[in-house]
Amino acid sequence: MPLDDEADKQEHRVKCEAYSPPFNAMVARTISNKEVQNNPKFKAAVTLELAKLRNGGCWDESSVREWRDVAAEARANGKEVHVGRIFPICVEKGSELPEGHPDRKAKGRIVFQGNNVKDQDASHAIFSELSSSPASIEAAKAVDSVGLFPGNISQTCDAEQAYIQARLGGDVVTWIRIPKEYQPKEWNKYREPVVKLVMALYGHPDSGGYWEAHCDVRLKKEGFIPVTEWRSTYWHAKLKCLLTVYVDDFKMAGPKDNMAIAWKSIRKHILTDTPVASAKYLGCAHRVFDSTRNGLPTREIEYDMSDFMRQCVDSYLALAEKDPKSLKSAATPFLDEQEDEVGTGHLQSIACKVLMKILYGARMARPDLLKAVSYLASRVTKWSLACDRSLHRLICYIHQTVGEKQCGWIGDSPSKLYLNLYADADFAGCKVTMRSTSGVFMTLAGPNSCMPLAAASRKQTCVSHSTPEAEIVALDAAMRSTGIPSLEIWDLVFGRPTQLNLLEDNTTCIQIIKTGKSPTLRHLGRTHGVSIKWLHEVFRKHKSNIKLGYIDTKLQAADIFTKPFSNKLLWQHALSLIGFHNPTVKEEENKTDIIYRNKPSN
Repeated sequence: MPLDDEADKQEHRVKCEAYSPPFNAMVARTISNKEVQNNPKFKAAVTLELAKLRNGGCWDESSVREWRDVAAEARANGKEVHVGRIFPICVEKGSELPEGHPDRKAKGRIVFQGNNVKDQDASHAIFSELSSSPASIEAAKAVDSVGLFPGNISQTCDAEQAYIQARLGGDVVTWIRIPKEYQPKEWNKYREPVVKLVMALYGHPDSGGYWEAHCDVRLKKEGFIPVTEWRSTYWHAKLKCLLTVYVDDFKMAGPKDNMAIAWKSIRKHILTDTPVASAKYLGCAHRVFDSTRNGLPTREIEYDMSDFMRQCVDSYLALAEKDPKSLKSAATPFLDEQEDEVGTGHLQSIACKVLMKILYGARMARPDLLKAVSYLASRVTKWSLACDRSLHRLICYIHQTVGEKQCGWIGDSPSKLYLNLYADADFAGCKVTMRSTSGVFMTLAGPNSCMPLAAASRKQTCVSHSTPEAEIVALDAAMRSTGIPSLEIWDLVFGRPTQLNLLEDNTTCIQIIKTGKSPTLRHLGRTHGVSIKWLHEVFRKHKSNIKLGYIDTKLQAADIFTKPFSNKLLWQHALSLIGFHNPTVKEEENKTDIIYRNKPSN
């Protein structure tokens, strides 16, 4: 019988009103079409890019035809063809820098509108979506580490018009519509002229995959071996060079005498500009210099995103319509513990824009912000008045510490280096969900070395019932997502099995892993998806190079990613454990040198 289901219908519950997508999280600033037309610098950048694409044969202008004729011919022959339009965009790289700075440059692009491609029947086109995966931040940090080895250097270069060095493959021909203002005059006789797209133009859904495949084939030809499960990361065994490719950014480190040979082999097949010493990568400034620690010579690197962090503060002030005078002194990014408040916060509509921008800086060079940003990001759909205050406090802290830099140093030969992996968890730290947070921190360590490689702060997926349970979940995340995958890189670099020390400050957790059983945690596989037996097997079968040991809580470097520190002295100590040296703290309170020499106790 027909049923009246009107009573079951409910109005849609809006979780996040006036939600604004997190655009412009990166450093480059998008320039509007109006600004392009009115500013000669931006207009010249677009014109130059168009000329390069034409001269490089990105599309075949001799193939010009009416689109209706191309579509009719394809239908008659039972073939598929695609058509889309190209359009200019312009960005300003280094927009966080002051006017007149040499690194503040206009960059023009002619791109393919990949979200509006039709076939011969005017239906939306379906692509194979070739997957491309640029190198990770951790891979880039590994290259920086290799560049600090004795006798080594690190260099970067950009591929010139990266994607269009690769041909667009596949059986389906793609045709493009060129804007009227960029068409040759002789095309005036056509009603809807189209030409064949030849190269993998930016914006095409498959262009990233073709570019990655293009690089992969040519790098392998020159002896660069892909690192297993590390996309766009390569090792040259003969030249001892480690390379990462992030779209058009190439970054490589190795022995000084071998670098010129390695770059020459790459540039035989891939067009790039001249390699230079690593100074800036993905918006993060790098400074490499010689120093001494504990009376021994070291090579150090500083990661500086001060200009970008200033831009984060300015963006918040503009979006929140707040006066700079509202930014008060803040020793830590956290408020004193307080109960959450009922009612939607006033800053919910801008929260995503602000937080996603800060998150990029946190992942690149400011891991001290990860815990605060991650927590607020998890509250975007449940934003409260307390979240307003927490976000403002975070901005106050960034404003006060805008010049903070994370450091790393290598003072040992590769034969003396090993990996230290720190795993930690709070217990029911989120007062709203009662879930715990996993903290992960990994360094390349040695008797006189400390190089931060990876950091993470993640809320656990369900509630834990005890501290050992939360710690085991964090330990599992550290091993699976960071520790074990990192061995693929470092075994190649060192030419030997790499020693991995997992440092844990909870003795009960350590005992459970060593025995491989816990009657009280039999639910762990169902609730958290964590296998105690698997963890036990990893440490038992690989006991020669993967060790689990205890470290004092005061030296637990992952602690900063799990707890909301509001005490200034405790926060400064936590910062020193992850490579931030605060000059206002007495030298004996900066324990960084101690922690990175520690190996796990049995």
